[in-house]
Amino acid sequence: MKCQGYNRDLQHIGLFGGTFNPIHTGHIRIANEIREHFSLDSIIFIPAGAPPHKDRKEVIEPVHRLRMVELAIAKYNYFSVSSIEVFRDGFSYSIDTVSALQNELGDSSELYFITGLDAFLEIRTWKDADTLLTLCSFVVIQRPGHRFAELKGIDLPAMHNVSASDLGSLDRGELQRLSIPMTERYSLYLERITPCVISSTELRRLIRAGKEVKNLLPENVMSYIIENGLYHEKNNL
Repeated sequence: MKCQGYNRDLQHIGLFGGTFNPIHTGHIRIANEIREHFSLDSIIFIPAGAPPHKDRKEVIEPVHRLRMVELAIAKYNYFSVSSIEVFRDGFSYSIDTVSALQNELGDSSELYFITGLDAFLEIRTWKDADTLLTLCSFVVIQRPGHRFAELKGIDLPAMHNVSASDLGSLDRGELQRLSIPMTERYSLYLERITPCVISSTELRRLIRAGKEVKNLLPENVMSYIIENGLYHEKNNL
């Protein structure tokens, strides 16, 4: 399913940011599904350095999270990873990352910022949110415990003309996508995907408890966690 205004002459690139604490098989499946839904040429995984909306005591060192992403995506030639946030001083703000990648990739690329509904509901707390929403398209996917209908409660001009009925249809699975123009070039896509029941929070709890997580993590990521003693009690996680 291609997006309205899709230009095949451009490289269509997804930006998949997150703490990835740790990356798990759900992240990989989400990225693959979004890539198929939007006919993306590639997806760049962007581990956060110092995420401003996370409790930093709960987040291990960014170099470990970067390495785990590298291991997890190694066999996919259409996935890559950027260390742009890992080695940036201070907090990792999305507007800085998008601006830097646009400068790096140039006008031949169309960017799609992939995020969860839970995070997007906090868009008004993001740095320079109004400007950020004009820099690229956004793909917002459903998250457990949240409904697309909640978007009517945030101050977002693009949502003013979106009906509560359509948002309800999306929440019920009667629609797969709502496409909402943000600028002449970019849109906000509210997208249903296969539900993901894995969470990094639960994975950390299972690892601390010594439970089996083999099917929830790529094998090489699990080996890295074991070799480096990550997410155990001594990490205070």
